Amino acid sequence: MSFNQALILPLLLGGAWFSGTQISTAEVARPAVQVAVAQAPVKVRLQFQASSVALNRIYFSPDSQTLVTASAEGVASLWNLQGQSLATLSGQKPPMFNARFSPDGQSILTTGYDGTVWVWNPQGRVRQKFEPHRAAAADALFGLDGEILVTCSDDGQTLIFNNSGNRLAGIIKPGTARNLAYSPESQLIASVSDSGTLYYLAPNGEIKQTINTGQGRMNHVRFSPQGRFVITAGTDGSAKLWRLDGTLAMEFKATKSGWVNGTDFHFLGFHIATASDDGILRIWAIDGRLIYSLPLGENNRLTSLNFSPDGKQLAVTSNKGQVWILDVSL
Repeated sequence: MSFNQALILPLLLGGAWFSGTQISTAEVARPAVQVAVAQAPVKVRLQFQASSVALNRIYFSPDSQTLVTASAEGVASLWNLQGQSLATLSGQKPPMFNARFSPDGQSILTTGYDGTVWVWNPQGRVRQKFEPHRAAAADALFGLDGEILVTCSDDGQTLIFNNSGNRLAGIIKPGTARNLAYSPESQLIASVSDSGTLYYLAPNGEIKQTINTGQGRMNHVRFSPQGRFVITAGTDGSAKLWRLDGTLAMEFKATKSGWVNGTDFHFLGFHIATASDDGILRIWAIDGRLIYSLPLGENNRLTSLNFSPDGKQLAVTSNKGQVWILDVSL
């Protein structure tokens, strides 16, 4: 769909049908609106080389002013929005599958292939070291305003600790537990695995829902801003939108071959972005319509992406260590 002409997006008016599923206006926190878009919704502002190897994840800080990247060489790096390095966080066994900020922005969590999770301050100094797993730590995050720490691993475990490192609960399931998300609104933890399964967990470790997604290995999971939906990215080339009751709300078929490696919601909740092996960034309306595609680089695989919390920017990474920062007008 071209953005050379004005495009009217009737977002969620009366519900939108796609692949036999329906999203209704009652399922979103904001009223139905019409938005006139006369230009591309994203525009590359900056590209820089952050690593000589693949970048596995990128996240904005809560204040939208800093980025953290996790690389295949086992290094996390902090960057300002001009692409200047602020700090390097190293010492864990590579590859590093994830690095992310705490909700208050005062800590950074990094994962190690040796099963470790380290907590850093924003200046790049280690505060705490945990060894929750005997296999690679795939992801870690803080929940409940920093009161719990959640980790997942190649050993199939999703574990919940208090902020002192004492184990509170956990589950073990077949396949690598690949990626995590947490919603303060619903107070649920989402954990996805290489078995193609999505689990909703309460902070006490109780499994609330088990969803067989049919997506193969699960690369990424995110909650919507209001906590009413979860989106998953899989190796079947799709992203899927799930309700909290476990039913499928929408499927976004990004590519016929290759993986979807990252996905995220814009902060208003009406749009999502996908990053895939074909090197194309795609922007979708939540009702399933593809509204924009942007190839980034040559022969690239896009490995991750993240909207800034203020909704003004989008960061994207590649398997060649590149970072793009895009201005957003959604």
